Amino acid sequence: MLYPDSQREGNAIARRLLFAIVCALLPATAQDSPEVRIRAAAWFPPGLVISTDANLVELAVTVRDRHDHLTGGLLASDFEVLDNNQPREITVFSELRTQSVAAGAKPSGDAPAHAAPAGPRSIALFFDDAHTSMFGLHKSAEAAERLLSNTLPAADLVGIFTASGTVSVDFTTDRKLLLAALARLRPHPLSGPHAVSSCPALTPFDAYLIAHHVDPETEWAKMIEAANCNCPSPPTMQCIGAQRGVVQSAANMVWDMSQYQSTTTLDALGIVIRHLAAAAGKRMLILMSPGFPVGGMDQRTSGLVDTALRTHIRISAVNSEGVVFSSEFRGMARNQFMAAAAESTGGQYLHNNMDIAASLAAVAAIPEVSYVLGFSPPGDPDGQYHALKTRIRGNRGYRVETRTGYFSAAVPHDTAQQRIDRIAMSAATMQDFPVAVEVQQETENEGEAALRVTLAVTASSLKFPEKEGRRVEELTFLTVLEDAGGNFIAGKQSVMDMALTPAGLAAALQKGVRAAMTFPLPKPGSYRVRQVVREAVQDRIWASSTSIEVR
Repeated sequence: MLYPDSQREGNAIARRLLFAIVCALLPATAQDSPEVRIRAAAWFPPGLVISTDANLVELAVTVRDRHDHLTGGLLASDFEVLDNNQPREITVFSELRTQSVAAGAKPSGDAPAHAAPAGPRSIALFFDDAHTSMFGLHKSAEAAERLLSNTLPAADLVGIFTASGTVSVDFTTDRKLLLAALARLRPHPLSGPHAVSSCPALTPFDAYLIAHHVDPETEWAKMIEAANCNCPSPPTMQCIGAQRGVVQSAANMVWDMSQYQSTTTLDALGIVIRHLAAAAGKRMLILMSPGFPVGGMDQRTSGLVDTALRTHIRISAVNSEGVVFSSEFRGMARNQFMAAAAESTGGQYLHNNMDIAASLAAVAAIPEVSYVLGFSPPGDPDGQYHALKTRIRGNRGYRVETRTGYFSAAVPHDTAQQRIDRIAMSAATMQDFPVAVEVQQETENEGEAALRVTLAVTASSLKFPEKEGRRVEELTFLTVLEDAGGNFIAGKQSVMDMALTPAGLAAALQKGVRAAMTFPLPKPGSYRVRQVVREAVQDRIWASSTSIEVR
């Protein structure tokens, strides 16, 4: 499998092909129930091996003075880094300046100033269409149109990606192609529970706030609601207080069922970050989202920030709804990841501004002065989350912007995603469990020719262990389309989370688990379809390749 950057023809085909995915679990009646939840995103081959050295923690740092101006000329000795309140010796340090600033600057002391390389940038615009309203997507698209048409240099490479994977354009300078993609943006709220009709009624976000003890006001309001259902009228304070356990139990259940919506967005972001890591020039990811809760996902979110830091990706975020009026607790819960990712990688998080276009233009600018700091924690990784504090000795009115923590975990072998990526890029055939594959050329409802790849997993080969009265399993499906020379054309990955009732399990055992990916039909010629399926319970892999002729 060949994925060199110089394969212009393959890249051109990739940019022309937009693809869709449809995943289904039989029987069809279970497809829209909470028993089966699907997370899908575009897949791109990683272009490099990302270092996972657990003995080095890197920080991208910007420093602002009391007037909010970026500050340069600081030395390693000016900084103090506390790891879980323990001071760490800074062993890696450099000051980075844009070329215009660095031209007249002289290195000072232990802080050599490195000019940022000239040339085009690679910018990933990520639209969270799983959480954003139609209004928010419309305003975000308008802002992106102005950015592409009026602000960014023509040489900058821009890619458009979405949480749902329904709109995807690889990095290109073709502004017409990018603008056409923006016009196709639509909300794609993920299937699954949106509220529980029992008393009290809880949305997934209500459940998150209560389950993680974020917003006492929400918890109290739901206790009153539950008391109106369960207590004599008028309810006594004693009976209202007794509803706390009812509300907590309901919140834990709803959040457990619905947190995959945040997981889906994080998974899609992870794929885009790994793809952006191989792009040319300075690399930026701009997240357009109203925010989403990530409580209890420290390892996942820290991993995304770690990858961005190690591959020199600056993450910025813009609230796609502009000004959102919500309680302090709700705002913190929604914005936690966006603010932390931006702060940790030297980017910006802009919100409470209805001029989304101005916010987007501001975050697309490269900071004139920034720093890279690194330290090596003593001892072996402890598998715990470590809080970080980075400050200027003596304070002096400076404000430091950098990451607020890291997850201390060694990675001695491939992660699950790295293993899937590696196998997808090989020609290996693996048969850890039985999967049947079918590739067909067909005509879709709109009359357009399509290539449909169907994977059928024999459910009886899966374990489905019991968890809280359900039978659970997770299947990851990856399908990659290549030309005859092994050049990447398009790819899609989806994760199917199953928590089956006895009836759902019986149906799956009888009819199997099926997933289908549909690609617009490429031009006539020889192609290869590469398929990888991973089941999580026993960490087994099935992989195969199918050669096809398109006529």
